[in-house]
Amino acid sequence: MKFSWKVTLATLCILVASFSVGSYLLVSLSFRSALDREVTVAQEEMQLLRISYEAMCAAKGVTLENMDAVGGRVRRTLEEEPYFENHHFQIVSETGEVIYSALTASSDKELLRSITPQSAGYTIRREEKLGRIMIHCAGAVSLADGTLYLETVRDITGLFTDRETHYRVYQYLLLLVVAVSGCMLFLLSNWLTQPIRSLGSAAARLAQGDYTSRARVTGGDELAELSRSFNMMAEAIEKNVGELSAAKQRQEDFTASFVHELKTPLTSIIGYADMLRSSALPPDKQYKAASYIFSEGKRLERLSLSLMELLAVGHSAEVLPVDMQRLLGEAEKIVRPAMDARELTLTVSAQPGTIPGDGALLETLVLNLLDNARKASSPGGQVTLEGEAVPEGYRIRVTDRGRGIPAGELDRITEAFYMVDKSRSRAEGGAGLGLALCRKIAETHGGTMTFSSREGEGTRVDVLLGGAKDEE
Repeated sequence: MKFSWKVTLATLCILVASFSVGSYLLVSLSFRSALDREVTVAQEEMQLLRISYEAMCAAKGVTLENMDAVGGRVRRTLEEEPYFENHHFQIVSETGEVIYSALTASSDKELLRSITPQSAGYTIRREEKLGRIMIHCAGAVSLADGTLYLETVRDITGLFTDRETHYRVYQYLLLLVVAVSGCMLFLLSNWLTQPIRSLGSAAARLAQGDYTSRARVTGGDELAELSRSFNMMAEAIEKNVGELSAAKQRQEDFTASFVHELKTPLTSIIGYADMLRSSALPPDKQYKAASYIFSEGKRLERLSLSLMELLAVGHSAEVLPVDMQRLLGEAEKIVRPAMDARELTLTVSAQPGTIPGDGALLETLVLNLLDNARKASSPGGQVTLEGEAVPEGYRIRVTDRGRGIPAGELDRITEAFYMVDKSRSRAEGGAGLGLALCRKIAETHGGTMTFSSREGEGTRVDVLLGGAKDEE
């Protein structure tokens, strides 16, 4: 069952129960109040009749002894007196003999037997033969030498009829209220549960793989807050799924590139080794084959060492204060011979600064950036190495005037095995792991690495490392 139907039915049940109980209590209290008034009126009428009859008997000198002699006169007086004519009553002796009766219903003998000269009482009876409901009141009439008993009857059938009518009216009103309220509650519950349905629909689309699915947010209530939380979760899932997909793609690309990088030198090594093994070659061809095997073996060695460095970054790094000015100076000494061999001008400018990190890894980062700048530069070009202490940390900048990087390739140059110019990179001993290693070293030290480049004008690499301290 839908939630809107549950809300509607539950509310209707509560409404019906409340209306029914309220109606019953209202009718019952009203009936009880009216019945109490009728009982009071009936008792007052009985008392008035009793007093009137006592006065009449006293005036006519009626006693129990002369009741037979003057009883007829008394009965005629009762029949002729208009006051008594309008009431339904009877007078009974102590022995139960009916002296006078103007009852329209049967007498309540048990009520009369329960009356004493000092008491009065009443009962409410249904007259089955008449189909009426009566109040019977009884009291004692005192004479000079004894007691008579007076019984009065008051018809209250209309009171019970009104009660039944009220019950029927409330039943009809209940049906009307249920019908109108049901329609209103259905519309209201649909409106209130619309955010839930929207949320459920968005969740279903999300479960089916539509990570762009979002719930509609309206208002500022708890359901709106729930929808906003769901949208935040969906955004996080979309981001994480995108990152996982990208990571999976990078892993697949890494594996494919790694296999390709292994396959090429291995094929050459196997081919030349088989040639040496199966054929009698002249010394010059033997030397050539062995040279190929040696160069491809060194290439595999460099590849394995680069992979080991890439995988080991961040796992065994020793965090110590690193003098960046000194580190950049040492890097200059290491690369200058290679720069001179290529007829490149290397300019180094380093400010004092200390950061916490692994000196060996940071040196590897700088050397790789300088080596990439060397490979990208033509003879006679210029390479610049700068180190600057900044409020955010320490910035290393390497600039060359080389061939540059196409704009569409800048986002991928830090991927493992990715090379802008594969043939040239392999000819220079590269495997596409240098910049990937640099990026991971920078991230390990809480830093970032950004590139700006134009084809034919050169490339600039900025590495911002955190936690720098100026040396005094």
